[in-house]
Amino acid sequence: MPGGSAHYATLQNNTNSKWWLDPGMRTNIYHGFGLCMCVYYLGYDASLLTGLQSLPQWNKFFGSPSGTKLGLISASLFFPAIPCAFISDKLGEYTGRRPQVWFGATLIIIGALVNSLGHSLGTFVAGRAIIGAGGGFAKVMAPSLLQEITHPRLRPIMAAVFYCFYYTGSTLSAWLCFGTLHMKGNWAWRTPSLFQIFGPLLVIVITLTAPESPRWLVKHGKKDQAMQILAKYHANGKVDDPLVQLEYSEICTAIELEEQSNQVSYLDFFRTRGNFHRIMVVILIAFGTNWVGNGIVSYYLSPILKSIGITSPVQQTGINAGLAMFNLVVATVGAFQVERFGRRPLWLGSTIGMFFSYVIIMALAATFAIKHNKHAGTAVVPFLFIFYGCYDFGWTPLPYSYCTEILPFNMRTKGMAIFVATQAVGNAFNQFVNPIALKALVWKYYGVYLAIQLFYIVIIYFFFPETKGHTIEEVSMIFDRDSSGRNAKLEKLEAEAIADMHADNASAGKGSVDHRESA
Repeated sequence: MPGGSAHYATLQNNTNSKWWLDPGMRTNIYHGFGLCMCVYYLGYDASLLTGLQSLPQWNKFFGSPSGTKLGLISASLFFPAIPCAFISDKLGEYTGRRPQVWFGATLIIIGALVNSLGHSLGTFVAGRAIIGAGGGFAKVMAPSLLQEITHPRLRPIMAAVFYCFYYTGSTLSAWLCFGTLHMKGNWAWRTPSLFQIFGPLLVIVITLTAPESPRWLVKHGKKDQAMQILAKYHANGKVDDPLVQLEYSEICTAIELEEQSNQVSYLDFFRTRGNFHRIMVVILIAFGTNWVGNGIVSYYLSPILKSIGITSPVQQTGINAGLAMFNLVVATVGAFQVERFGRRPLWLGSTIGMFFSYVIIMALAATFAIKHNKHAGTAVVPFLFIFYGCYDFGWTPLPYSYCTEILPFNMRTKGMAIFVATQAVGNAFNQFVNPIALKALVWKYYGVYLAIQLFYIVIIYFFFPETKGHTIEEVSMIFDRDSSGRNAKLEKLEAEAIADMHADNASAGKGSVDHRESA
């Protein structure tokens, strides 16, 4: 990548170098926090289903579901997200990003109420389906809006932190299941199910005051409004701020270039080499989010623990809660390293670490199953933590942030719709098959995921480019290189944006300022 690509970092900017002392950036982060809570429901559900399987009250009420029935309960969350992701993209073209986030959050609240207050397996599953539909709407628009409104200095970390909020949901859910373990009656499982509404309520409350995407506004001819939003949140209202001028020029130039290419259809992903590369990376990451071995641990920790001799509900819910807290800490640490180490090292290091820890998990599980060695079964637990630590460091912060930033504006929500739909298909199949395969193959089933992890190590090495140090407009064009390795679009974008900025500064009687603002 060109060494001077992060030229935005050398521009004077009317913000404090410490974000917590800057009113515009504090508000920017507050709105980002609200958007990050859109994945709360997914983490909450993963930990919830594991926790509920350990609760005797839930098993008694629903007849201890296992095998196919348990697979259908789990998969019901993912199927509705497939069509809803594409509906969200289409509606978002006309309404903007925010309304789709609000609609999705509202559906999740409705689904949580149906799920927790129902009196049959049918209503429990129906509630999960409604939650899944809401997630389909929110997960397409929230990461796109987050990337498009966040200050350039904060964008890489805020985007990477997005999916870490998965573990805020899983942590709360795990501890609620642990806390209600000794409650009498059905409220032992209804209480943690009801708390699914907490995350989407915060999303609505916080994002009601969030700005619309400046990129969407420019696309729809509202350039003055876009400029005011950039100035307000990225320079505390200073319209002639050099950084704001550069951002605005890059947005206008990038959208103009995209419109010249007529990129408005899903078929455009297959019309150029760069777009095909993008969508293949998006699809591979979407499948990988639950097909690199984590899916079986996320949703079926209870059966796994039973298979290695840990059968106590207190032990199972305690391990689930501890793992959730561990995941939250490690994933957040990983998110703060994306600009320090770059995306490729995190992708590769994470996947390689998962592979070796899974080898040990499989060996220990096999030893317990064949020789009934209790110590081997117990030793699986710390390696589950090690495996998840490796997953958390790369596969938690990167999927949404990386996929969003490599897509150009006109194709961003379309690409994210494909991401969410592909992820839903992969998750639904994965969660339906996992309990059946785990019951039939036990420890041998881990071998399937070892093969998948090896596949991803090779794919990441050859097909995942580095995106460190670029603005979101520049990142989306990294894939558009010709046979000689030159990127005419990126070069044109940088040249025109800088020329426009200097022209604006000259007309105002100002020169450029060479000053680096540390984040």
